[in-house]
Amino acid sequence: MPYLPGMALLAMTSPLAPVVAALEGLRRRHPEEVACVAPGLVIRPDEAVARAVTAEGLAVLLVAGWTRAHRVPLLFADATFLTGTGQLGVTRARVAVLDGDPAAAHPGVVVARTRRDLLTIVQANLCALSPGPGLAPAIHALTERWSAPAPAAASLLTHHC
Repeated sequence: MPYLPGMALLAMTSPLAPVVAALEGLRRRHPEEVACVAPGLVIRPDEAVARAVTAEGLAVLLVAGWTRAHRVPLLFADATFLTGTGQLGVTRARVAVLDGDPAAAHPGVVVARTRRDLLTIVQANLCALSPGPGLAPAIHALTERWSAPAPAAASLLTHHC
């Protein structure tokens, strides 16, 4: 059995692994809130039912990634799906980190010099995904429940596509 559900599809050394570990840790404490994301996040292509993104699932990924792992998953519209059970899953994703993060040296990782640069990168990714109007309230609610004030996550609310 893998260390965490779904981790067999993701190398533990992947820059995305801390985000998945954060999600699975939160799943144990807040199962109802994390139920919208597929266990392990990374799914096999045959598990994908519809190419889609949900505001609720995206908020869980963003807030868990930032508040717990200090890494933000960047999703590709053509690789983000809903499973047969309606959970958000990805077949591939990139990670955005701040300069100085050990993952910054990995190929494919997007590195930001400052928190402001990181937010710009995340906001551009959100606009490309077009998650709809429910994202801002979902991010705000999760940020309130899962962390002490997290200005980086909360400031995602101030940008409109």
